[in-house]
Amino acid sequence: MRHRTFLILPAALVALLVAAPVAAAKKTYKYSSTVRSAPVSTSNGYPNVGGSAVFAGSLESTPFGRGAVIDRVTVTGQPQPNVFAFEGTEVDFFADGAAANTFTGTATVQADGSQTFVIRGRFTQGRRAGTGRYKGATGSYTFTGTIPAGANVITGSSTGTMTF
Repeated sequence: MRHRTFLILPAALVALLVAAPVAAAKKTYKYSSTVRSAPVSTSNGYPNVGGSAVFAGSLESTPFGRGAVIDRVTVTGQPQPNVFAFEGTEVDFFADGAAANTFTGTATVQADGSQTFVIRGRFTQGRRAGTGRYKGATGSYTFTGTIPAGANVITGSSTGTMTF
């Protein structure tokens, strides 16, 4: 009987090891993207402090490909007469999943009426961290963009890293 126990125990351990899921190694990707986005709704007096807006648009990223973007923005302050501070959330949608991030930034209104944007963001963790290929993605990015005078479409680019 003792001999059988020694044979069964190693066999059981091997079976457990084979059945255990193999954790996929995470990889860090450096990426760049171009974005074109416009407001689809505004509320609470946007762009005044406390106002909010939803933006939607397209993006093209290397190496992730083409996708769509939705931003929810709230104006949090006006540190100078021509500068607006804001924060928000974003979801980037690609064919193989979606990645969520949070961001803060500033919009500076130029003398000619055009605007320049600088945004810093972090890919979020937790329940809303993403789906598909990007589930649990982490990382950060910087976005710079402009809106020409008299227009409402933001165009810009970002660079960053994403690990998943």
